[in-house]
Amino acid sequence: MHFANEIVKPSVEHKFSKQTPQNWVNAALKELDGGELEKLVFENAGLLFKPYNTHADVLLPLISPLPVSTQPFSNPRHWINMPKVLVEDSKEANATALFHLQNGADGIYFEMKDPSAKAKQLLDKIELPYCSVSFLVNEASIDFLQSFVSFAESKFDRSKISGTIFCKNYPGSFDVNQFRGWKSFRASGLIIEQHPDSATEIAEALDDAVNRMEILLGKGWKIEEAAMQISFSVIIGADFFLEAIKLRVLRALWGTILHAYQINSDSPVFIHAISKSEVKANFQPHGNLIKETFSALSAIIGGCDGLTVEPEDEKNTMMNRVARNTSSVLRDESFLSRVSDPLAGSYFIESLSNQLAEKAWKRFQDLTKK
Repeated sequence: MHFANEIVKPSVEHKFSKQTPQNWVNAALKELDGGELEKLVFENAGLLFKPYNTHADVLLPLISPLPVSTQPFSNPRHWINMPKVLVEDSKEANATALFHLQNGADGIYFEMKDPSAKAKQLLDKIELPYCSVSFLVNEASIDFLQSFVSFAESKFDRSKISGTIFCKNYPGSFDVNQFRGWKSFRASGLIIEQHPDSATEIAEALDDAVNRMEILLGKGWKIEEAAMQISFSVIIGADFFLEAIKLRVLRALWGTILHAYQINSDSPVFIHAISKSEVKANFQPHGNLIKETFSALSAIIGGCDGLTVEPEDEKNTMMNRVARNTSSVLRDESFLSRVSDPLAGSYFIESLSNQLAEKAWKRFQDLTKK
């Protein structure tokens, strides 16, 4: 081994000489052919993008690395593959959900459209302790939620059931207390509305989450119990780095809020990322395949805990398969699960994360003063 190193070392040093930031500046100025280096600096979404970042840009890092997954039998970076199932007919939705679970999905994201849906039929043959079930609900879903509680508690240990109830606003007659004791289930999931300004999007989400937690505290919940009910559903667009950074900042700032409540936990929040289908004539056929892969990759390295990729056509079996398998390919063939935080240590990412965190936190503080 020593002999091999003696041979390789001079060759490597010859080919890869020591570099400095000035070397990069000189090369950039040469490419600009007399232009100014400042022309390479640009602003996007209120953030300053520099062409070259150094340690000086992140002297005070605000964003902690993503935590290593504690899920058994998983790699350091873990997320749940949650295909969306539109519930317009409970029997058909059940068949679709079972097919997804038998072909690579770890959970299901049910979008409730049928006000008469019953849990017994929708969840038939789905073993709840072994997969995650989440529901996007509205005011008309009250009866379903009650049937879900009765069905789940009659067949399974509720402490082993995982998932989330997502709703834009608490339905008026929704009794969140019925989910008390469901240790792995979150009954207060927020739908985060997209906003042109990411800082405002994050700030409003945090403000909404705090308000929901205060509602639970007012109902007699312990602070730790209330915090564990909160989850976020975030729409992931096509701006690769910005979307990944948005998830990192959301997790970090929510952790700051929990610390203010004197709650200590490595990862007390569940972030669900969803790639909405996008069809543009210039990118057909299968233009959504490019977009969904791009968005999914961004969500994964940004730290999502659950991922839903919408197919281009929900009625098309092949497109559903492609959307579902996007997550599986990125995990099992692209090996993105092997590293807990692929973006950690990048001066470029840390600089943008710090900028977004500062802006979002200031706007959150402004909201809380109103």
